Amino acid sequence: MDRESRAAAAEPDRSASDTGRWLRDVGALLALPALWVDHEPPEIAEGLLSVLFGVLDLDGGYARFEDPGGRALETWRPSGPAVPSELKVMREAERTPASALTTSAASASVFAWDSAPAAGSGAGTVRVASLPLSLPWGTALVVVSAARADFPTELETHQLRVAASQAAIAIHAARRLAREHAARAVAEEALAQQNRLLRSLVDDVEPSLAEIARRVHEASRVVTETGTDPAHRSRSPGHASALPHTTEGAGTDSASATARDLVTLSRRELEVLGLLAQGLSNKEIAGVMWLSDRTVERHITGLYRKIGVARRSEATAFALRHGVV
Repeated sequence: MDRESRAAAAEPDRSASDTGRWLRDVGALLALPALWVDHEPPEIAEGLLSVLFGVLDLDGGYARFEDPGGRALETWRPSGPAVPSELKVMREAERTPASALTTSAASASVFAWDSAPAAGSGAGTVRVASLPLSLPWGTALVVVSAARADFPTELETHQLRVAASQAAIAIHAARRLAREHAARAVAEEALAQQNRLLRSLVDDVEPSLAEIARRVHEASRVVTETGTDPAHRSRSPGHASALPHTTEGAGTDSASATARDLVTLSRRELEVLGLLAQGLSNKEIAGVMWLSDRTVERHITGLYRKIGVARRSEATAFALRHGVV
């Protein structure tokens, strides 16, 4: 068998080896969000460039992830005060409205063309590839360069797509988690402030309430002692056994109704009622209890119906009356 025949026979083996390696690389790229789950967005962007440099053997890289709620996140390599010149051209071109690059996430494609040689890249040209991403929560741009005539190959294009998409997903998740933590911190601080206010009010009125309780207790004792004298009862005007009996029954019925109202409330509804009575809004209650706004509204509607009130002020009065807070 001559040399050309042996080379042709070995070609399918090399192709199968390249395909297997590519599949392993893609599998590793798909797992990137799990590795970045506890990372901050800047760390994820830096990690994306590290992965791309290792997988694609790059000479330069740039990534920008827009944030609708704040400043865009940018990072590049080689590191320095400014973006490398061959990447800067692509970055500025991408910001031009007349740019021919695709901005749709479904049809986004990698474009590459020759540009000026990068510093230290040798006599060859540097090929630059730009991948714009348009996602439901924002846009992103990844620009990479390599001093290889065949860069990027079809397989490298797929790897670039997968890595950039996974990084965008991870950064979005990290930003959303940070916003949720911030909202929870605000809600907890509002709750702590309400608790401090309530404690201050309790401290202010506690002496007066203690005096009132003492007087009520003294009056109750006097009434009890007076009511034990049969002669006094017979001399009392309008004395009738039915009236005290009716009043006592009404009080018993009212206490029983209150007990039933509290028993029918679920644990979640009692928690919501307590926070509501402390002045928290529905959104703040949702943040404290890690519930959605719709779930909190459903709990409030249910507890209103069970305790027989129609407004927040009535529910607050009910909670304070029955020691829910």
